[in-house]
Amino acid sequence: MKIRAALPVLLTGLIVWIVSSVPAVSATRHVVLLFDERPELPGLAMLEAEFVRTLTSVSTDRIEVYREAMDLSRFGSDTYPAVLHDFLRTKYSDKKIDVAIGVIGPALDFLLKYGAEVFPGASIIFCGIDRKEIGDRSLPPQVRGVLVKREFAPTLDVALWLHPQTTQVIVVAGNSDFDKRLLDQARQEFSAYEDRISFTYLTTLPMAELRTNLSRLPPHTIVLFTTLFQDGASEAFIPHDAVQRVSEAANAPVYGFLDQFLGRGIVGGNLYSLAAHGTEAAKLVSQVLMGAASRTPLLEPSSNKLQFDWREMKRWSISEASLPAGSEIQFRDVDLWDQYRWQLILGLALLLIEAAIIAQLLVERHRRRIAETLSRQRTLEAVHLNRTATASALAASVGHELGQPLTAILNFAAAADINLSKQPPNIPLLKKIIDEIQQSGRRAAEIVRHTRTLLRKREEHEIEYQQFDIGDVIDSAVEFLQPEALKRGVSISVLKSGPLIVRGDHVHLEQAILNLAVNAMDAMADCPLGRRKLELRASLGNGSEVEISVNDTGTGISEKDLNNVFTTFYTTKEEGTGLGLSITRTIVENHGGKIWAENAEGGGTILKFTLPLRHTVRSHDQTVPESAEKV
Repeated sequence: MKIRAALPVLLTGLIVWIVSSVPAVSATRHVVLLFDERPELPGLAMLEAEFVRTLTSVSTDRIEVYREAMDLSRFGSDTYPAVLHDFLRTKYSDKKIDVAIGVIGPALDFLLKYGAEVFPGASIIFCGIDRKEIGDRSLPPQVRGVLVKREFAPTLDVALWLHPQTTQVIVVAGNSDFDKRLLDQARQEFSAYEDRISFTYLTTLPMAELRTNLSRLPPHTIVLFTTLFQDGASEAFIPHDAVQRVSEAANAPVYGFLDQFLGRGIVGGNLYSLAAHGTEAAKLVSQVLMGAASRTPLLEPSSNKLQFDWREMKRWSISEASLPAGSEIQFRDVDLWDQYRWQLILGLALLLIEAAIIAQLLVERHRRRIAETLSRQRTLEAVHLNRTATASALAASVGHELGQPLTAILNFAAAADINLSKQPPNIPLLKKIIDEIQQSGRRAAEIVRHTRTLLRKREEHEIEYQQFDIGDVIDSAVEFLQPEALKRGVSISVLKSGPLIVRGDHVHLEQAILNLAVNAMDAMADCPLGRRKLELRASLGNGSEVEISVNDTGTGISEKDLNNVFTTFYTTKEEGTGLGLSITRTIVENHGGKIWAENAEGGGTILKFTLPLRHTVRSHDQTVPESAEKV
């Protein structure tokens, strides 16, 4: 019971401990930036961007920043501040503003006069104001600020250092209240130089006339630009646009005082950074939001830097060596080698490596071509030797075949002689005998020509690939084989579908068919005479190739030898060299075909090879047999 009574107390304590352990949700702090001009003006935009970035990065609270622009260069009537007071008071009536920041003097004046009413309870911070501008302003204890340390004389010193022969200084400024305030300070600082240099102040001219005057400046003149929000004709300008127009027109180097003008035509100078000023203002606001007390209500950090535009230096022939120590050069035309040295070195190394690889590949290609040429020459020599061997093997049959027309010629010549001894001779009979002699002579000449074609050694450059009917090649081979076939008792049949046009070397393909046919006749040597049948067939393959087959009725080839019959030096004959079928395979493959062997179902062997088809002759969309003959 005691434990049950103590349980609620323990749970309550646990909840309190958990709640106390959870960090409190950060409160949202509200900050108002009040600009005397439009915040999109480059200098103010730089200040604002750096201010917001720094404040949000250093603050632990969520920061909500509001921006208000007085735009005094365009709206500066006497009644304007009171109207703006009413507007802002109504606008922020439901907002608790923690800090109000006045950027530039007029914004501070507004906050000093109306801040307590417009932003009740808000701390007031200011920036963009130099110590001289504070003047006789009465600053309450709760007002803190970051002072701008505007200095014009240091830039004049730099300009005179770089242009020691200067005799005249043209000071260009605007005609707005802000322009005039800065010009007054510049005049005071320049007064110390008036005993040795002539000063001319161009502040009341319209922009067009100002540019005309600047384009006609005498030698040994320099131009100093302060600010120009409004020209002598009361036309409003953005200072960084105005300085660009001034620099473009001037025939003398232009120097400035703000870093926002760098890159807009000024050579450079001892430039003040508004971005750095924004950073310092954000740090001060962060301290106020955290409740930190400041011993020094007015901070005056220095953020001036000696900065120069490389392009303008080249325009006015200013050497880098003549710049004061510690100068920074912007917009430098960086040398490609200096900027990308390691990338260029790496790229050059890769290029050299690639060049070496390409050179090596070219050498290898050259060597490969030499090797291929030698290989082709060796192949041609092997083919020639194979043809010679084939012709030698068939020499007896060829001789017998050649003897027939020669014997006929002798017989016809004797008959003619007998006929001529008769009185009168039988002229019609003599003409017939002469025709027979001529026909037998042509037959003998054809046999000799065919044999010489096979025996002639051909060089690589003599080989010409032509288109022809593969059936003609088969007929030519059969004609050469016919005497040997008769001698061996082999009947040859030819089945052709076509014409079947291929592209290749006629002699080499004839040699391939001869090799297959002679090999087939050798395979039938042990068969009875009546069963020695050799069939040569040419037909259409799969539609894009021609299939040539040589069938015999021999004993066939064992399964283990089927895949080896086309291997070089492989033979099953006692006196074979193993080159005939190997050379045939080479010829077929060089023509883009393939070759293989298989056993026929009824006995015997089928040697087949294919060749790429060029075209066929068709009748009614069907390939028709060109001939079916038996020898």
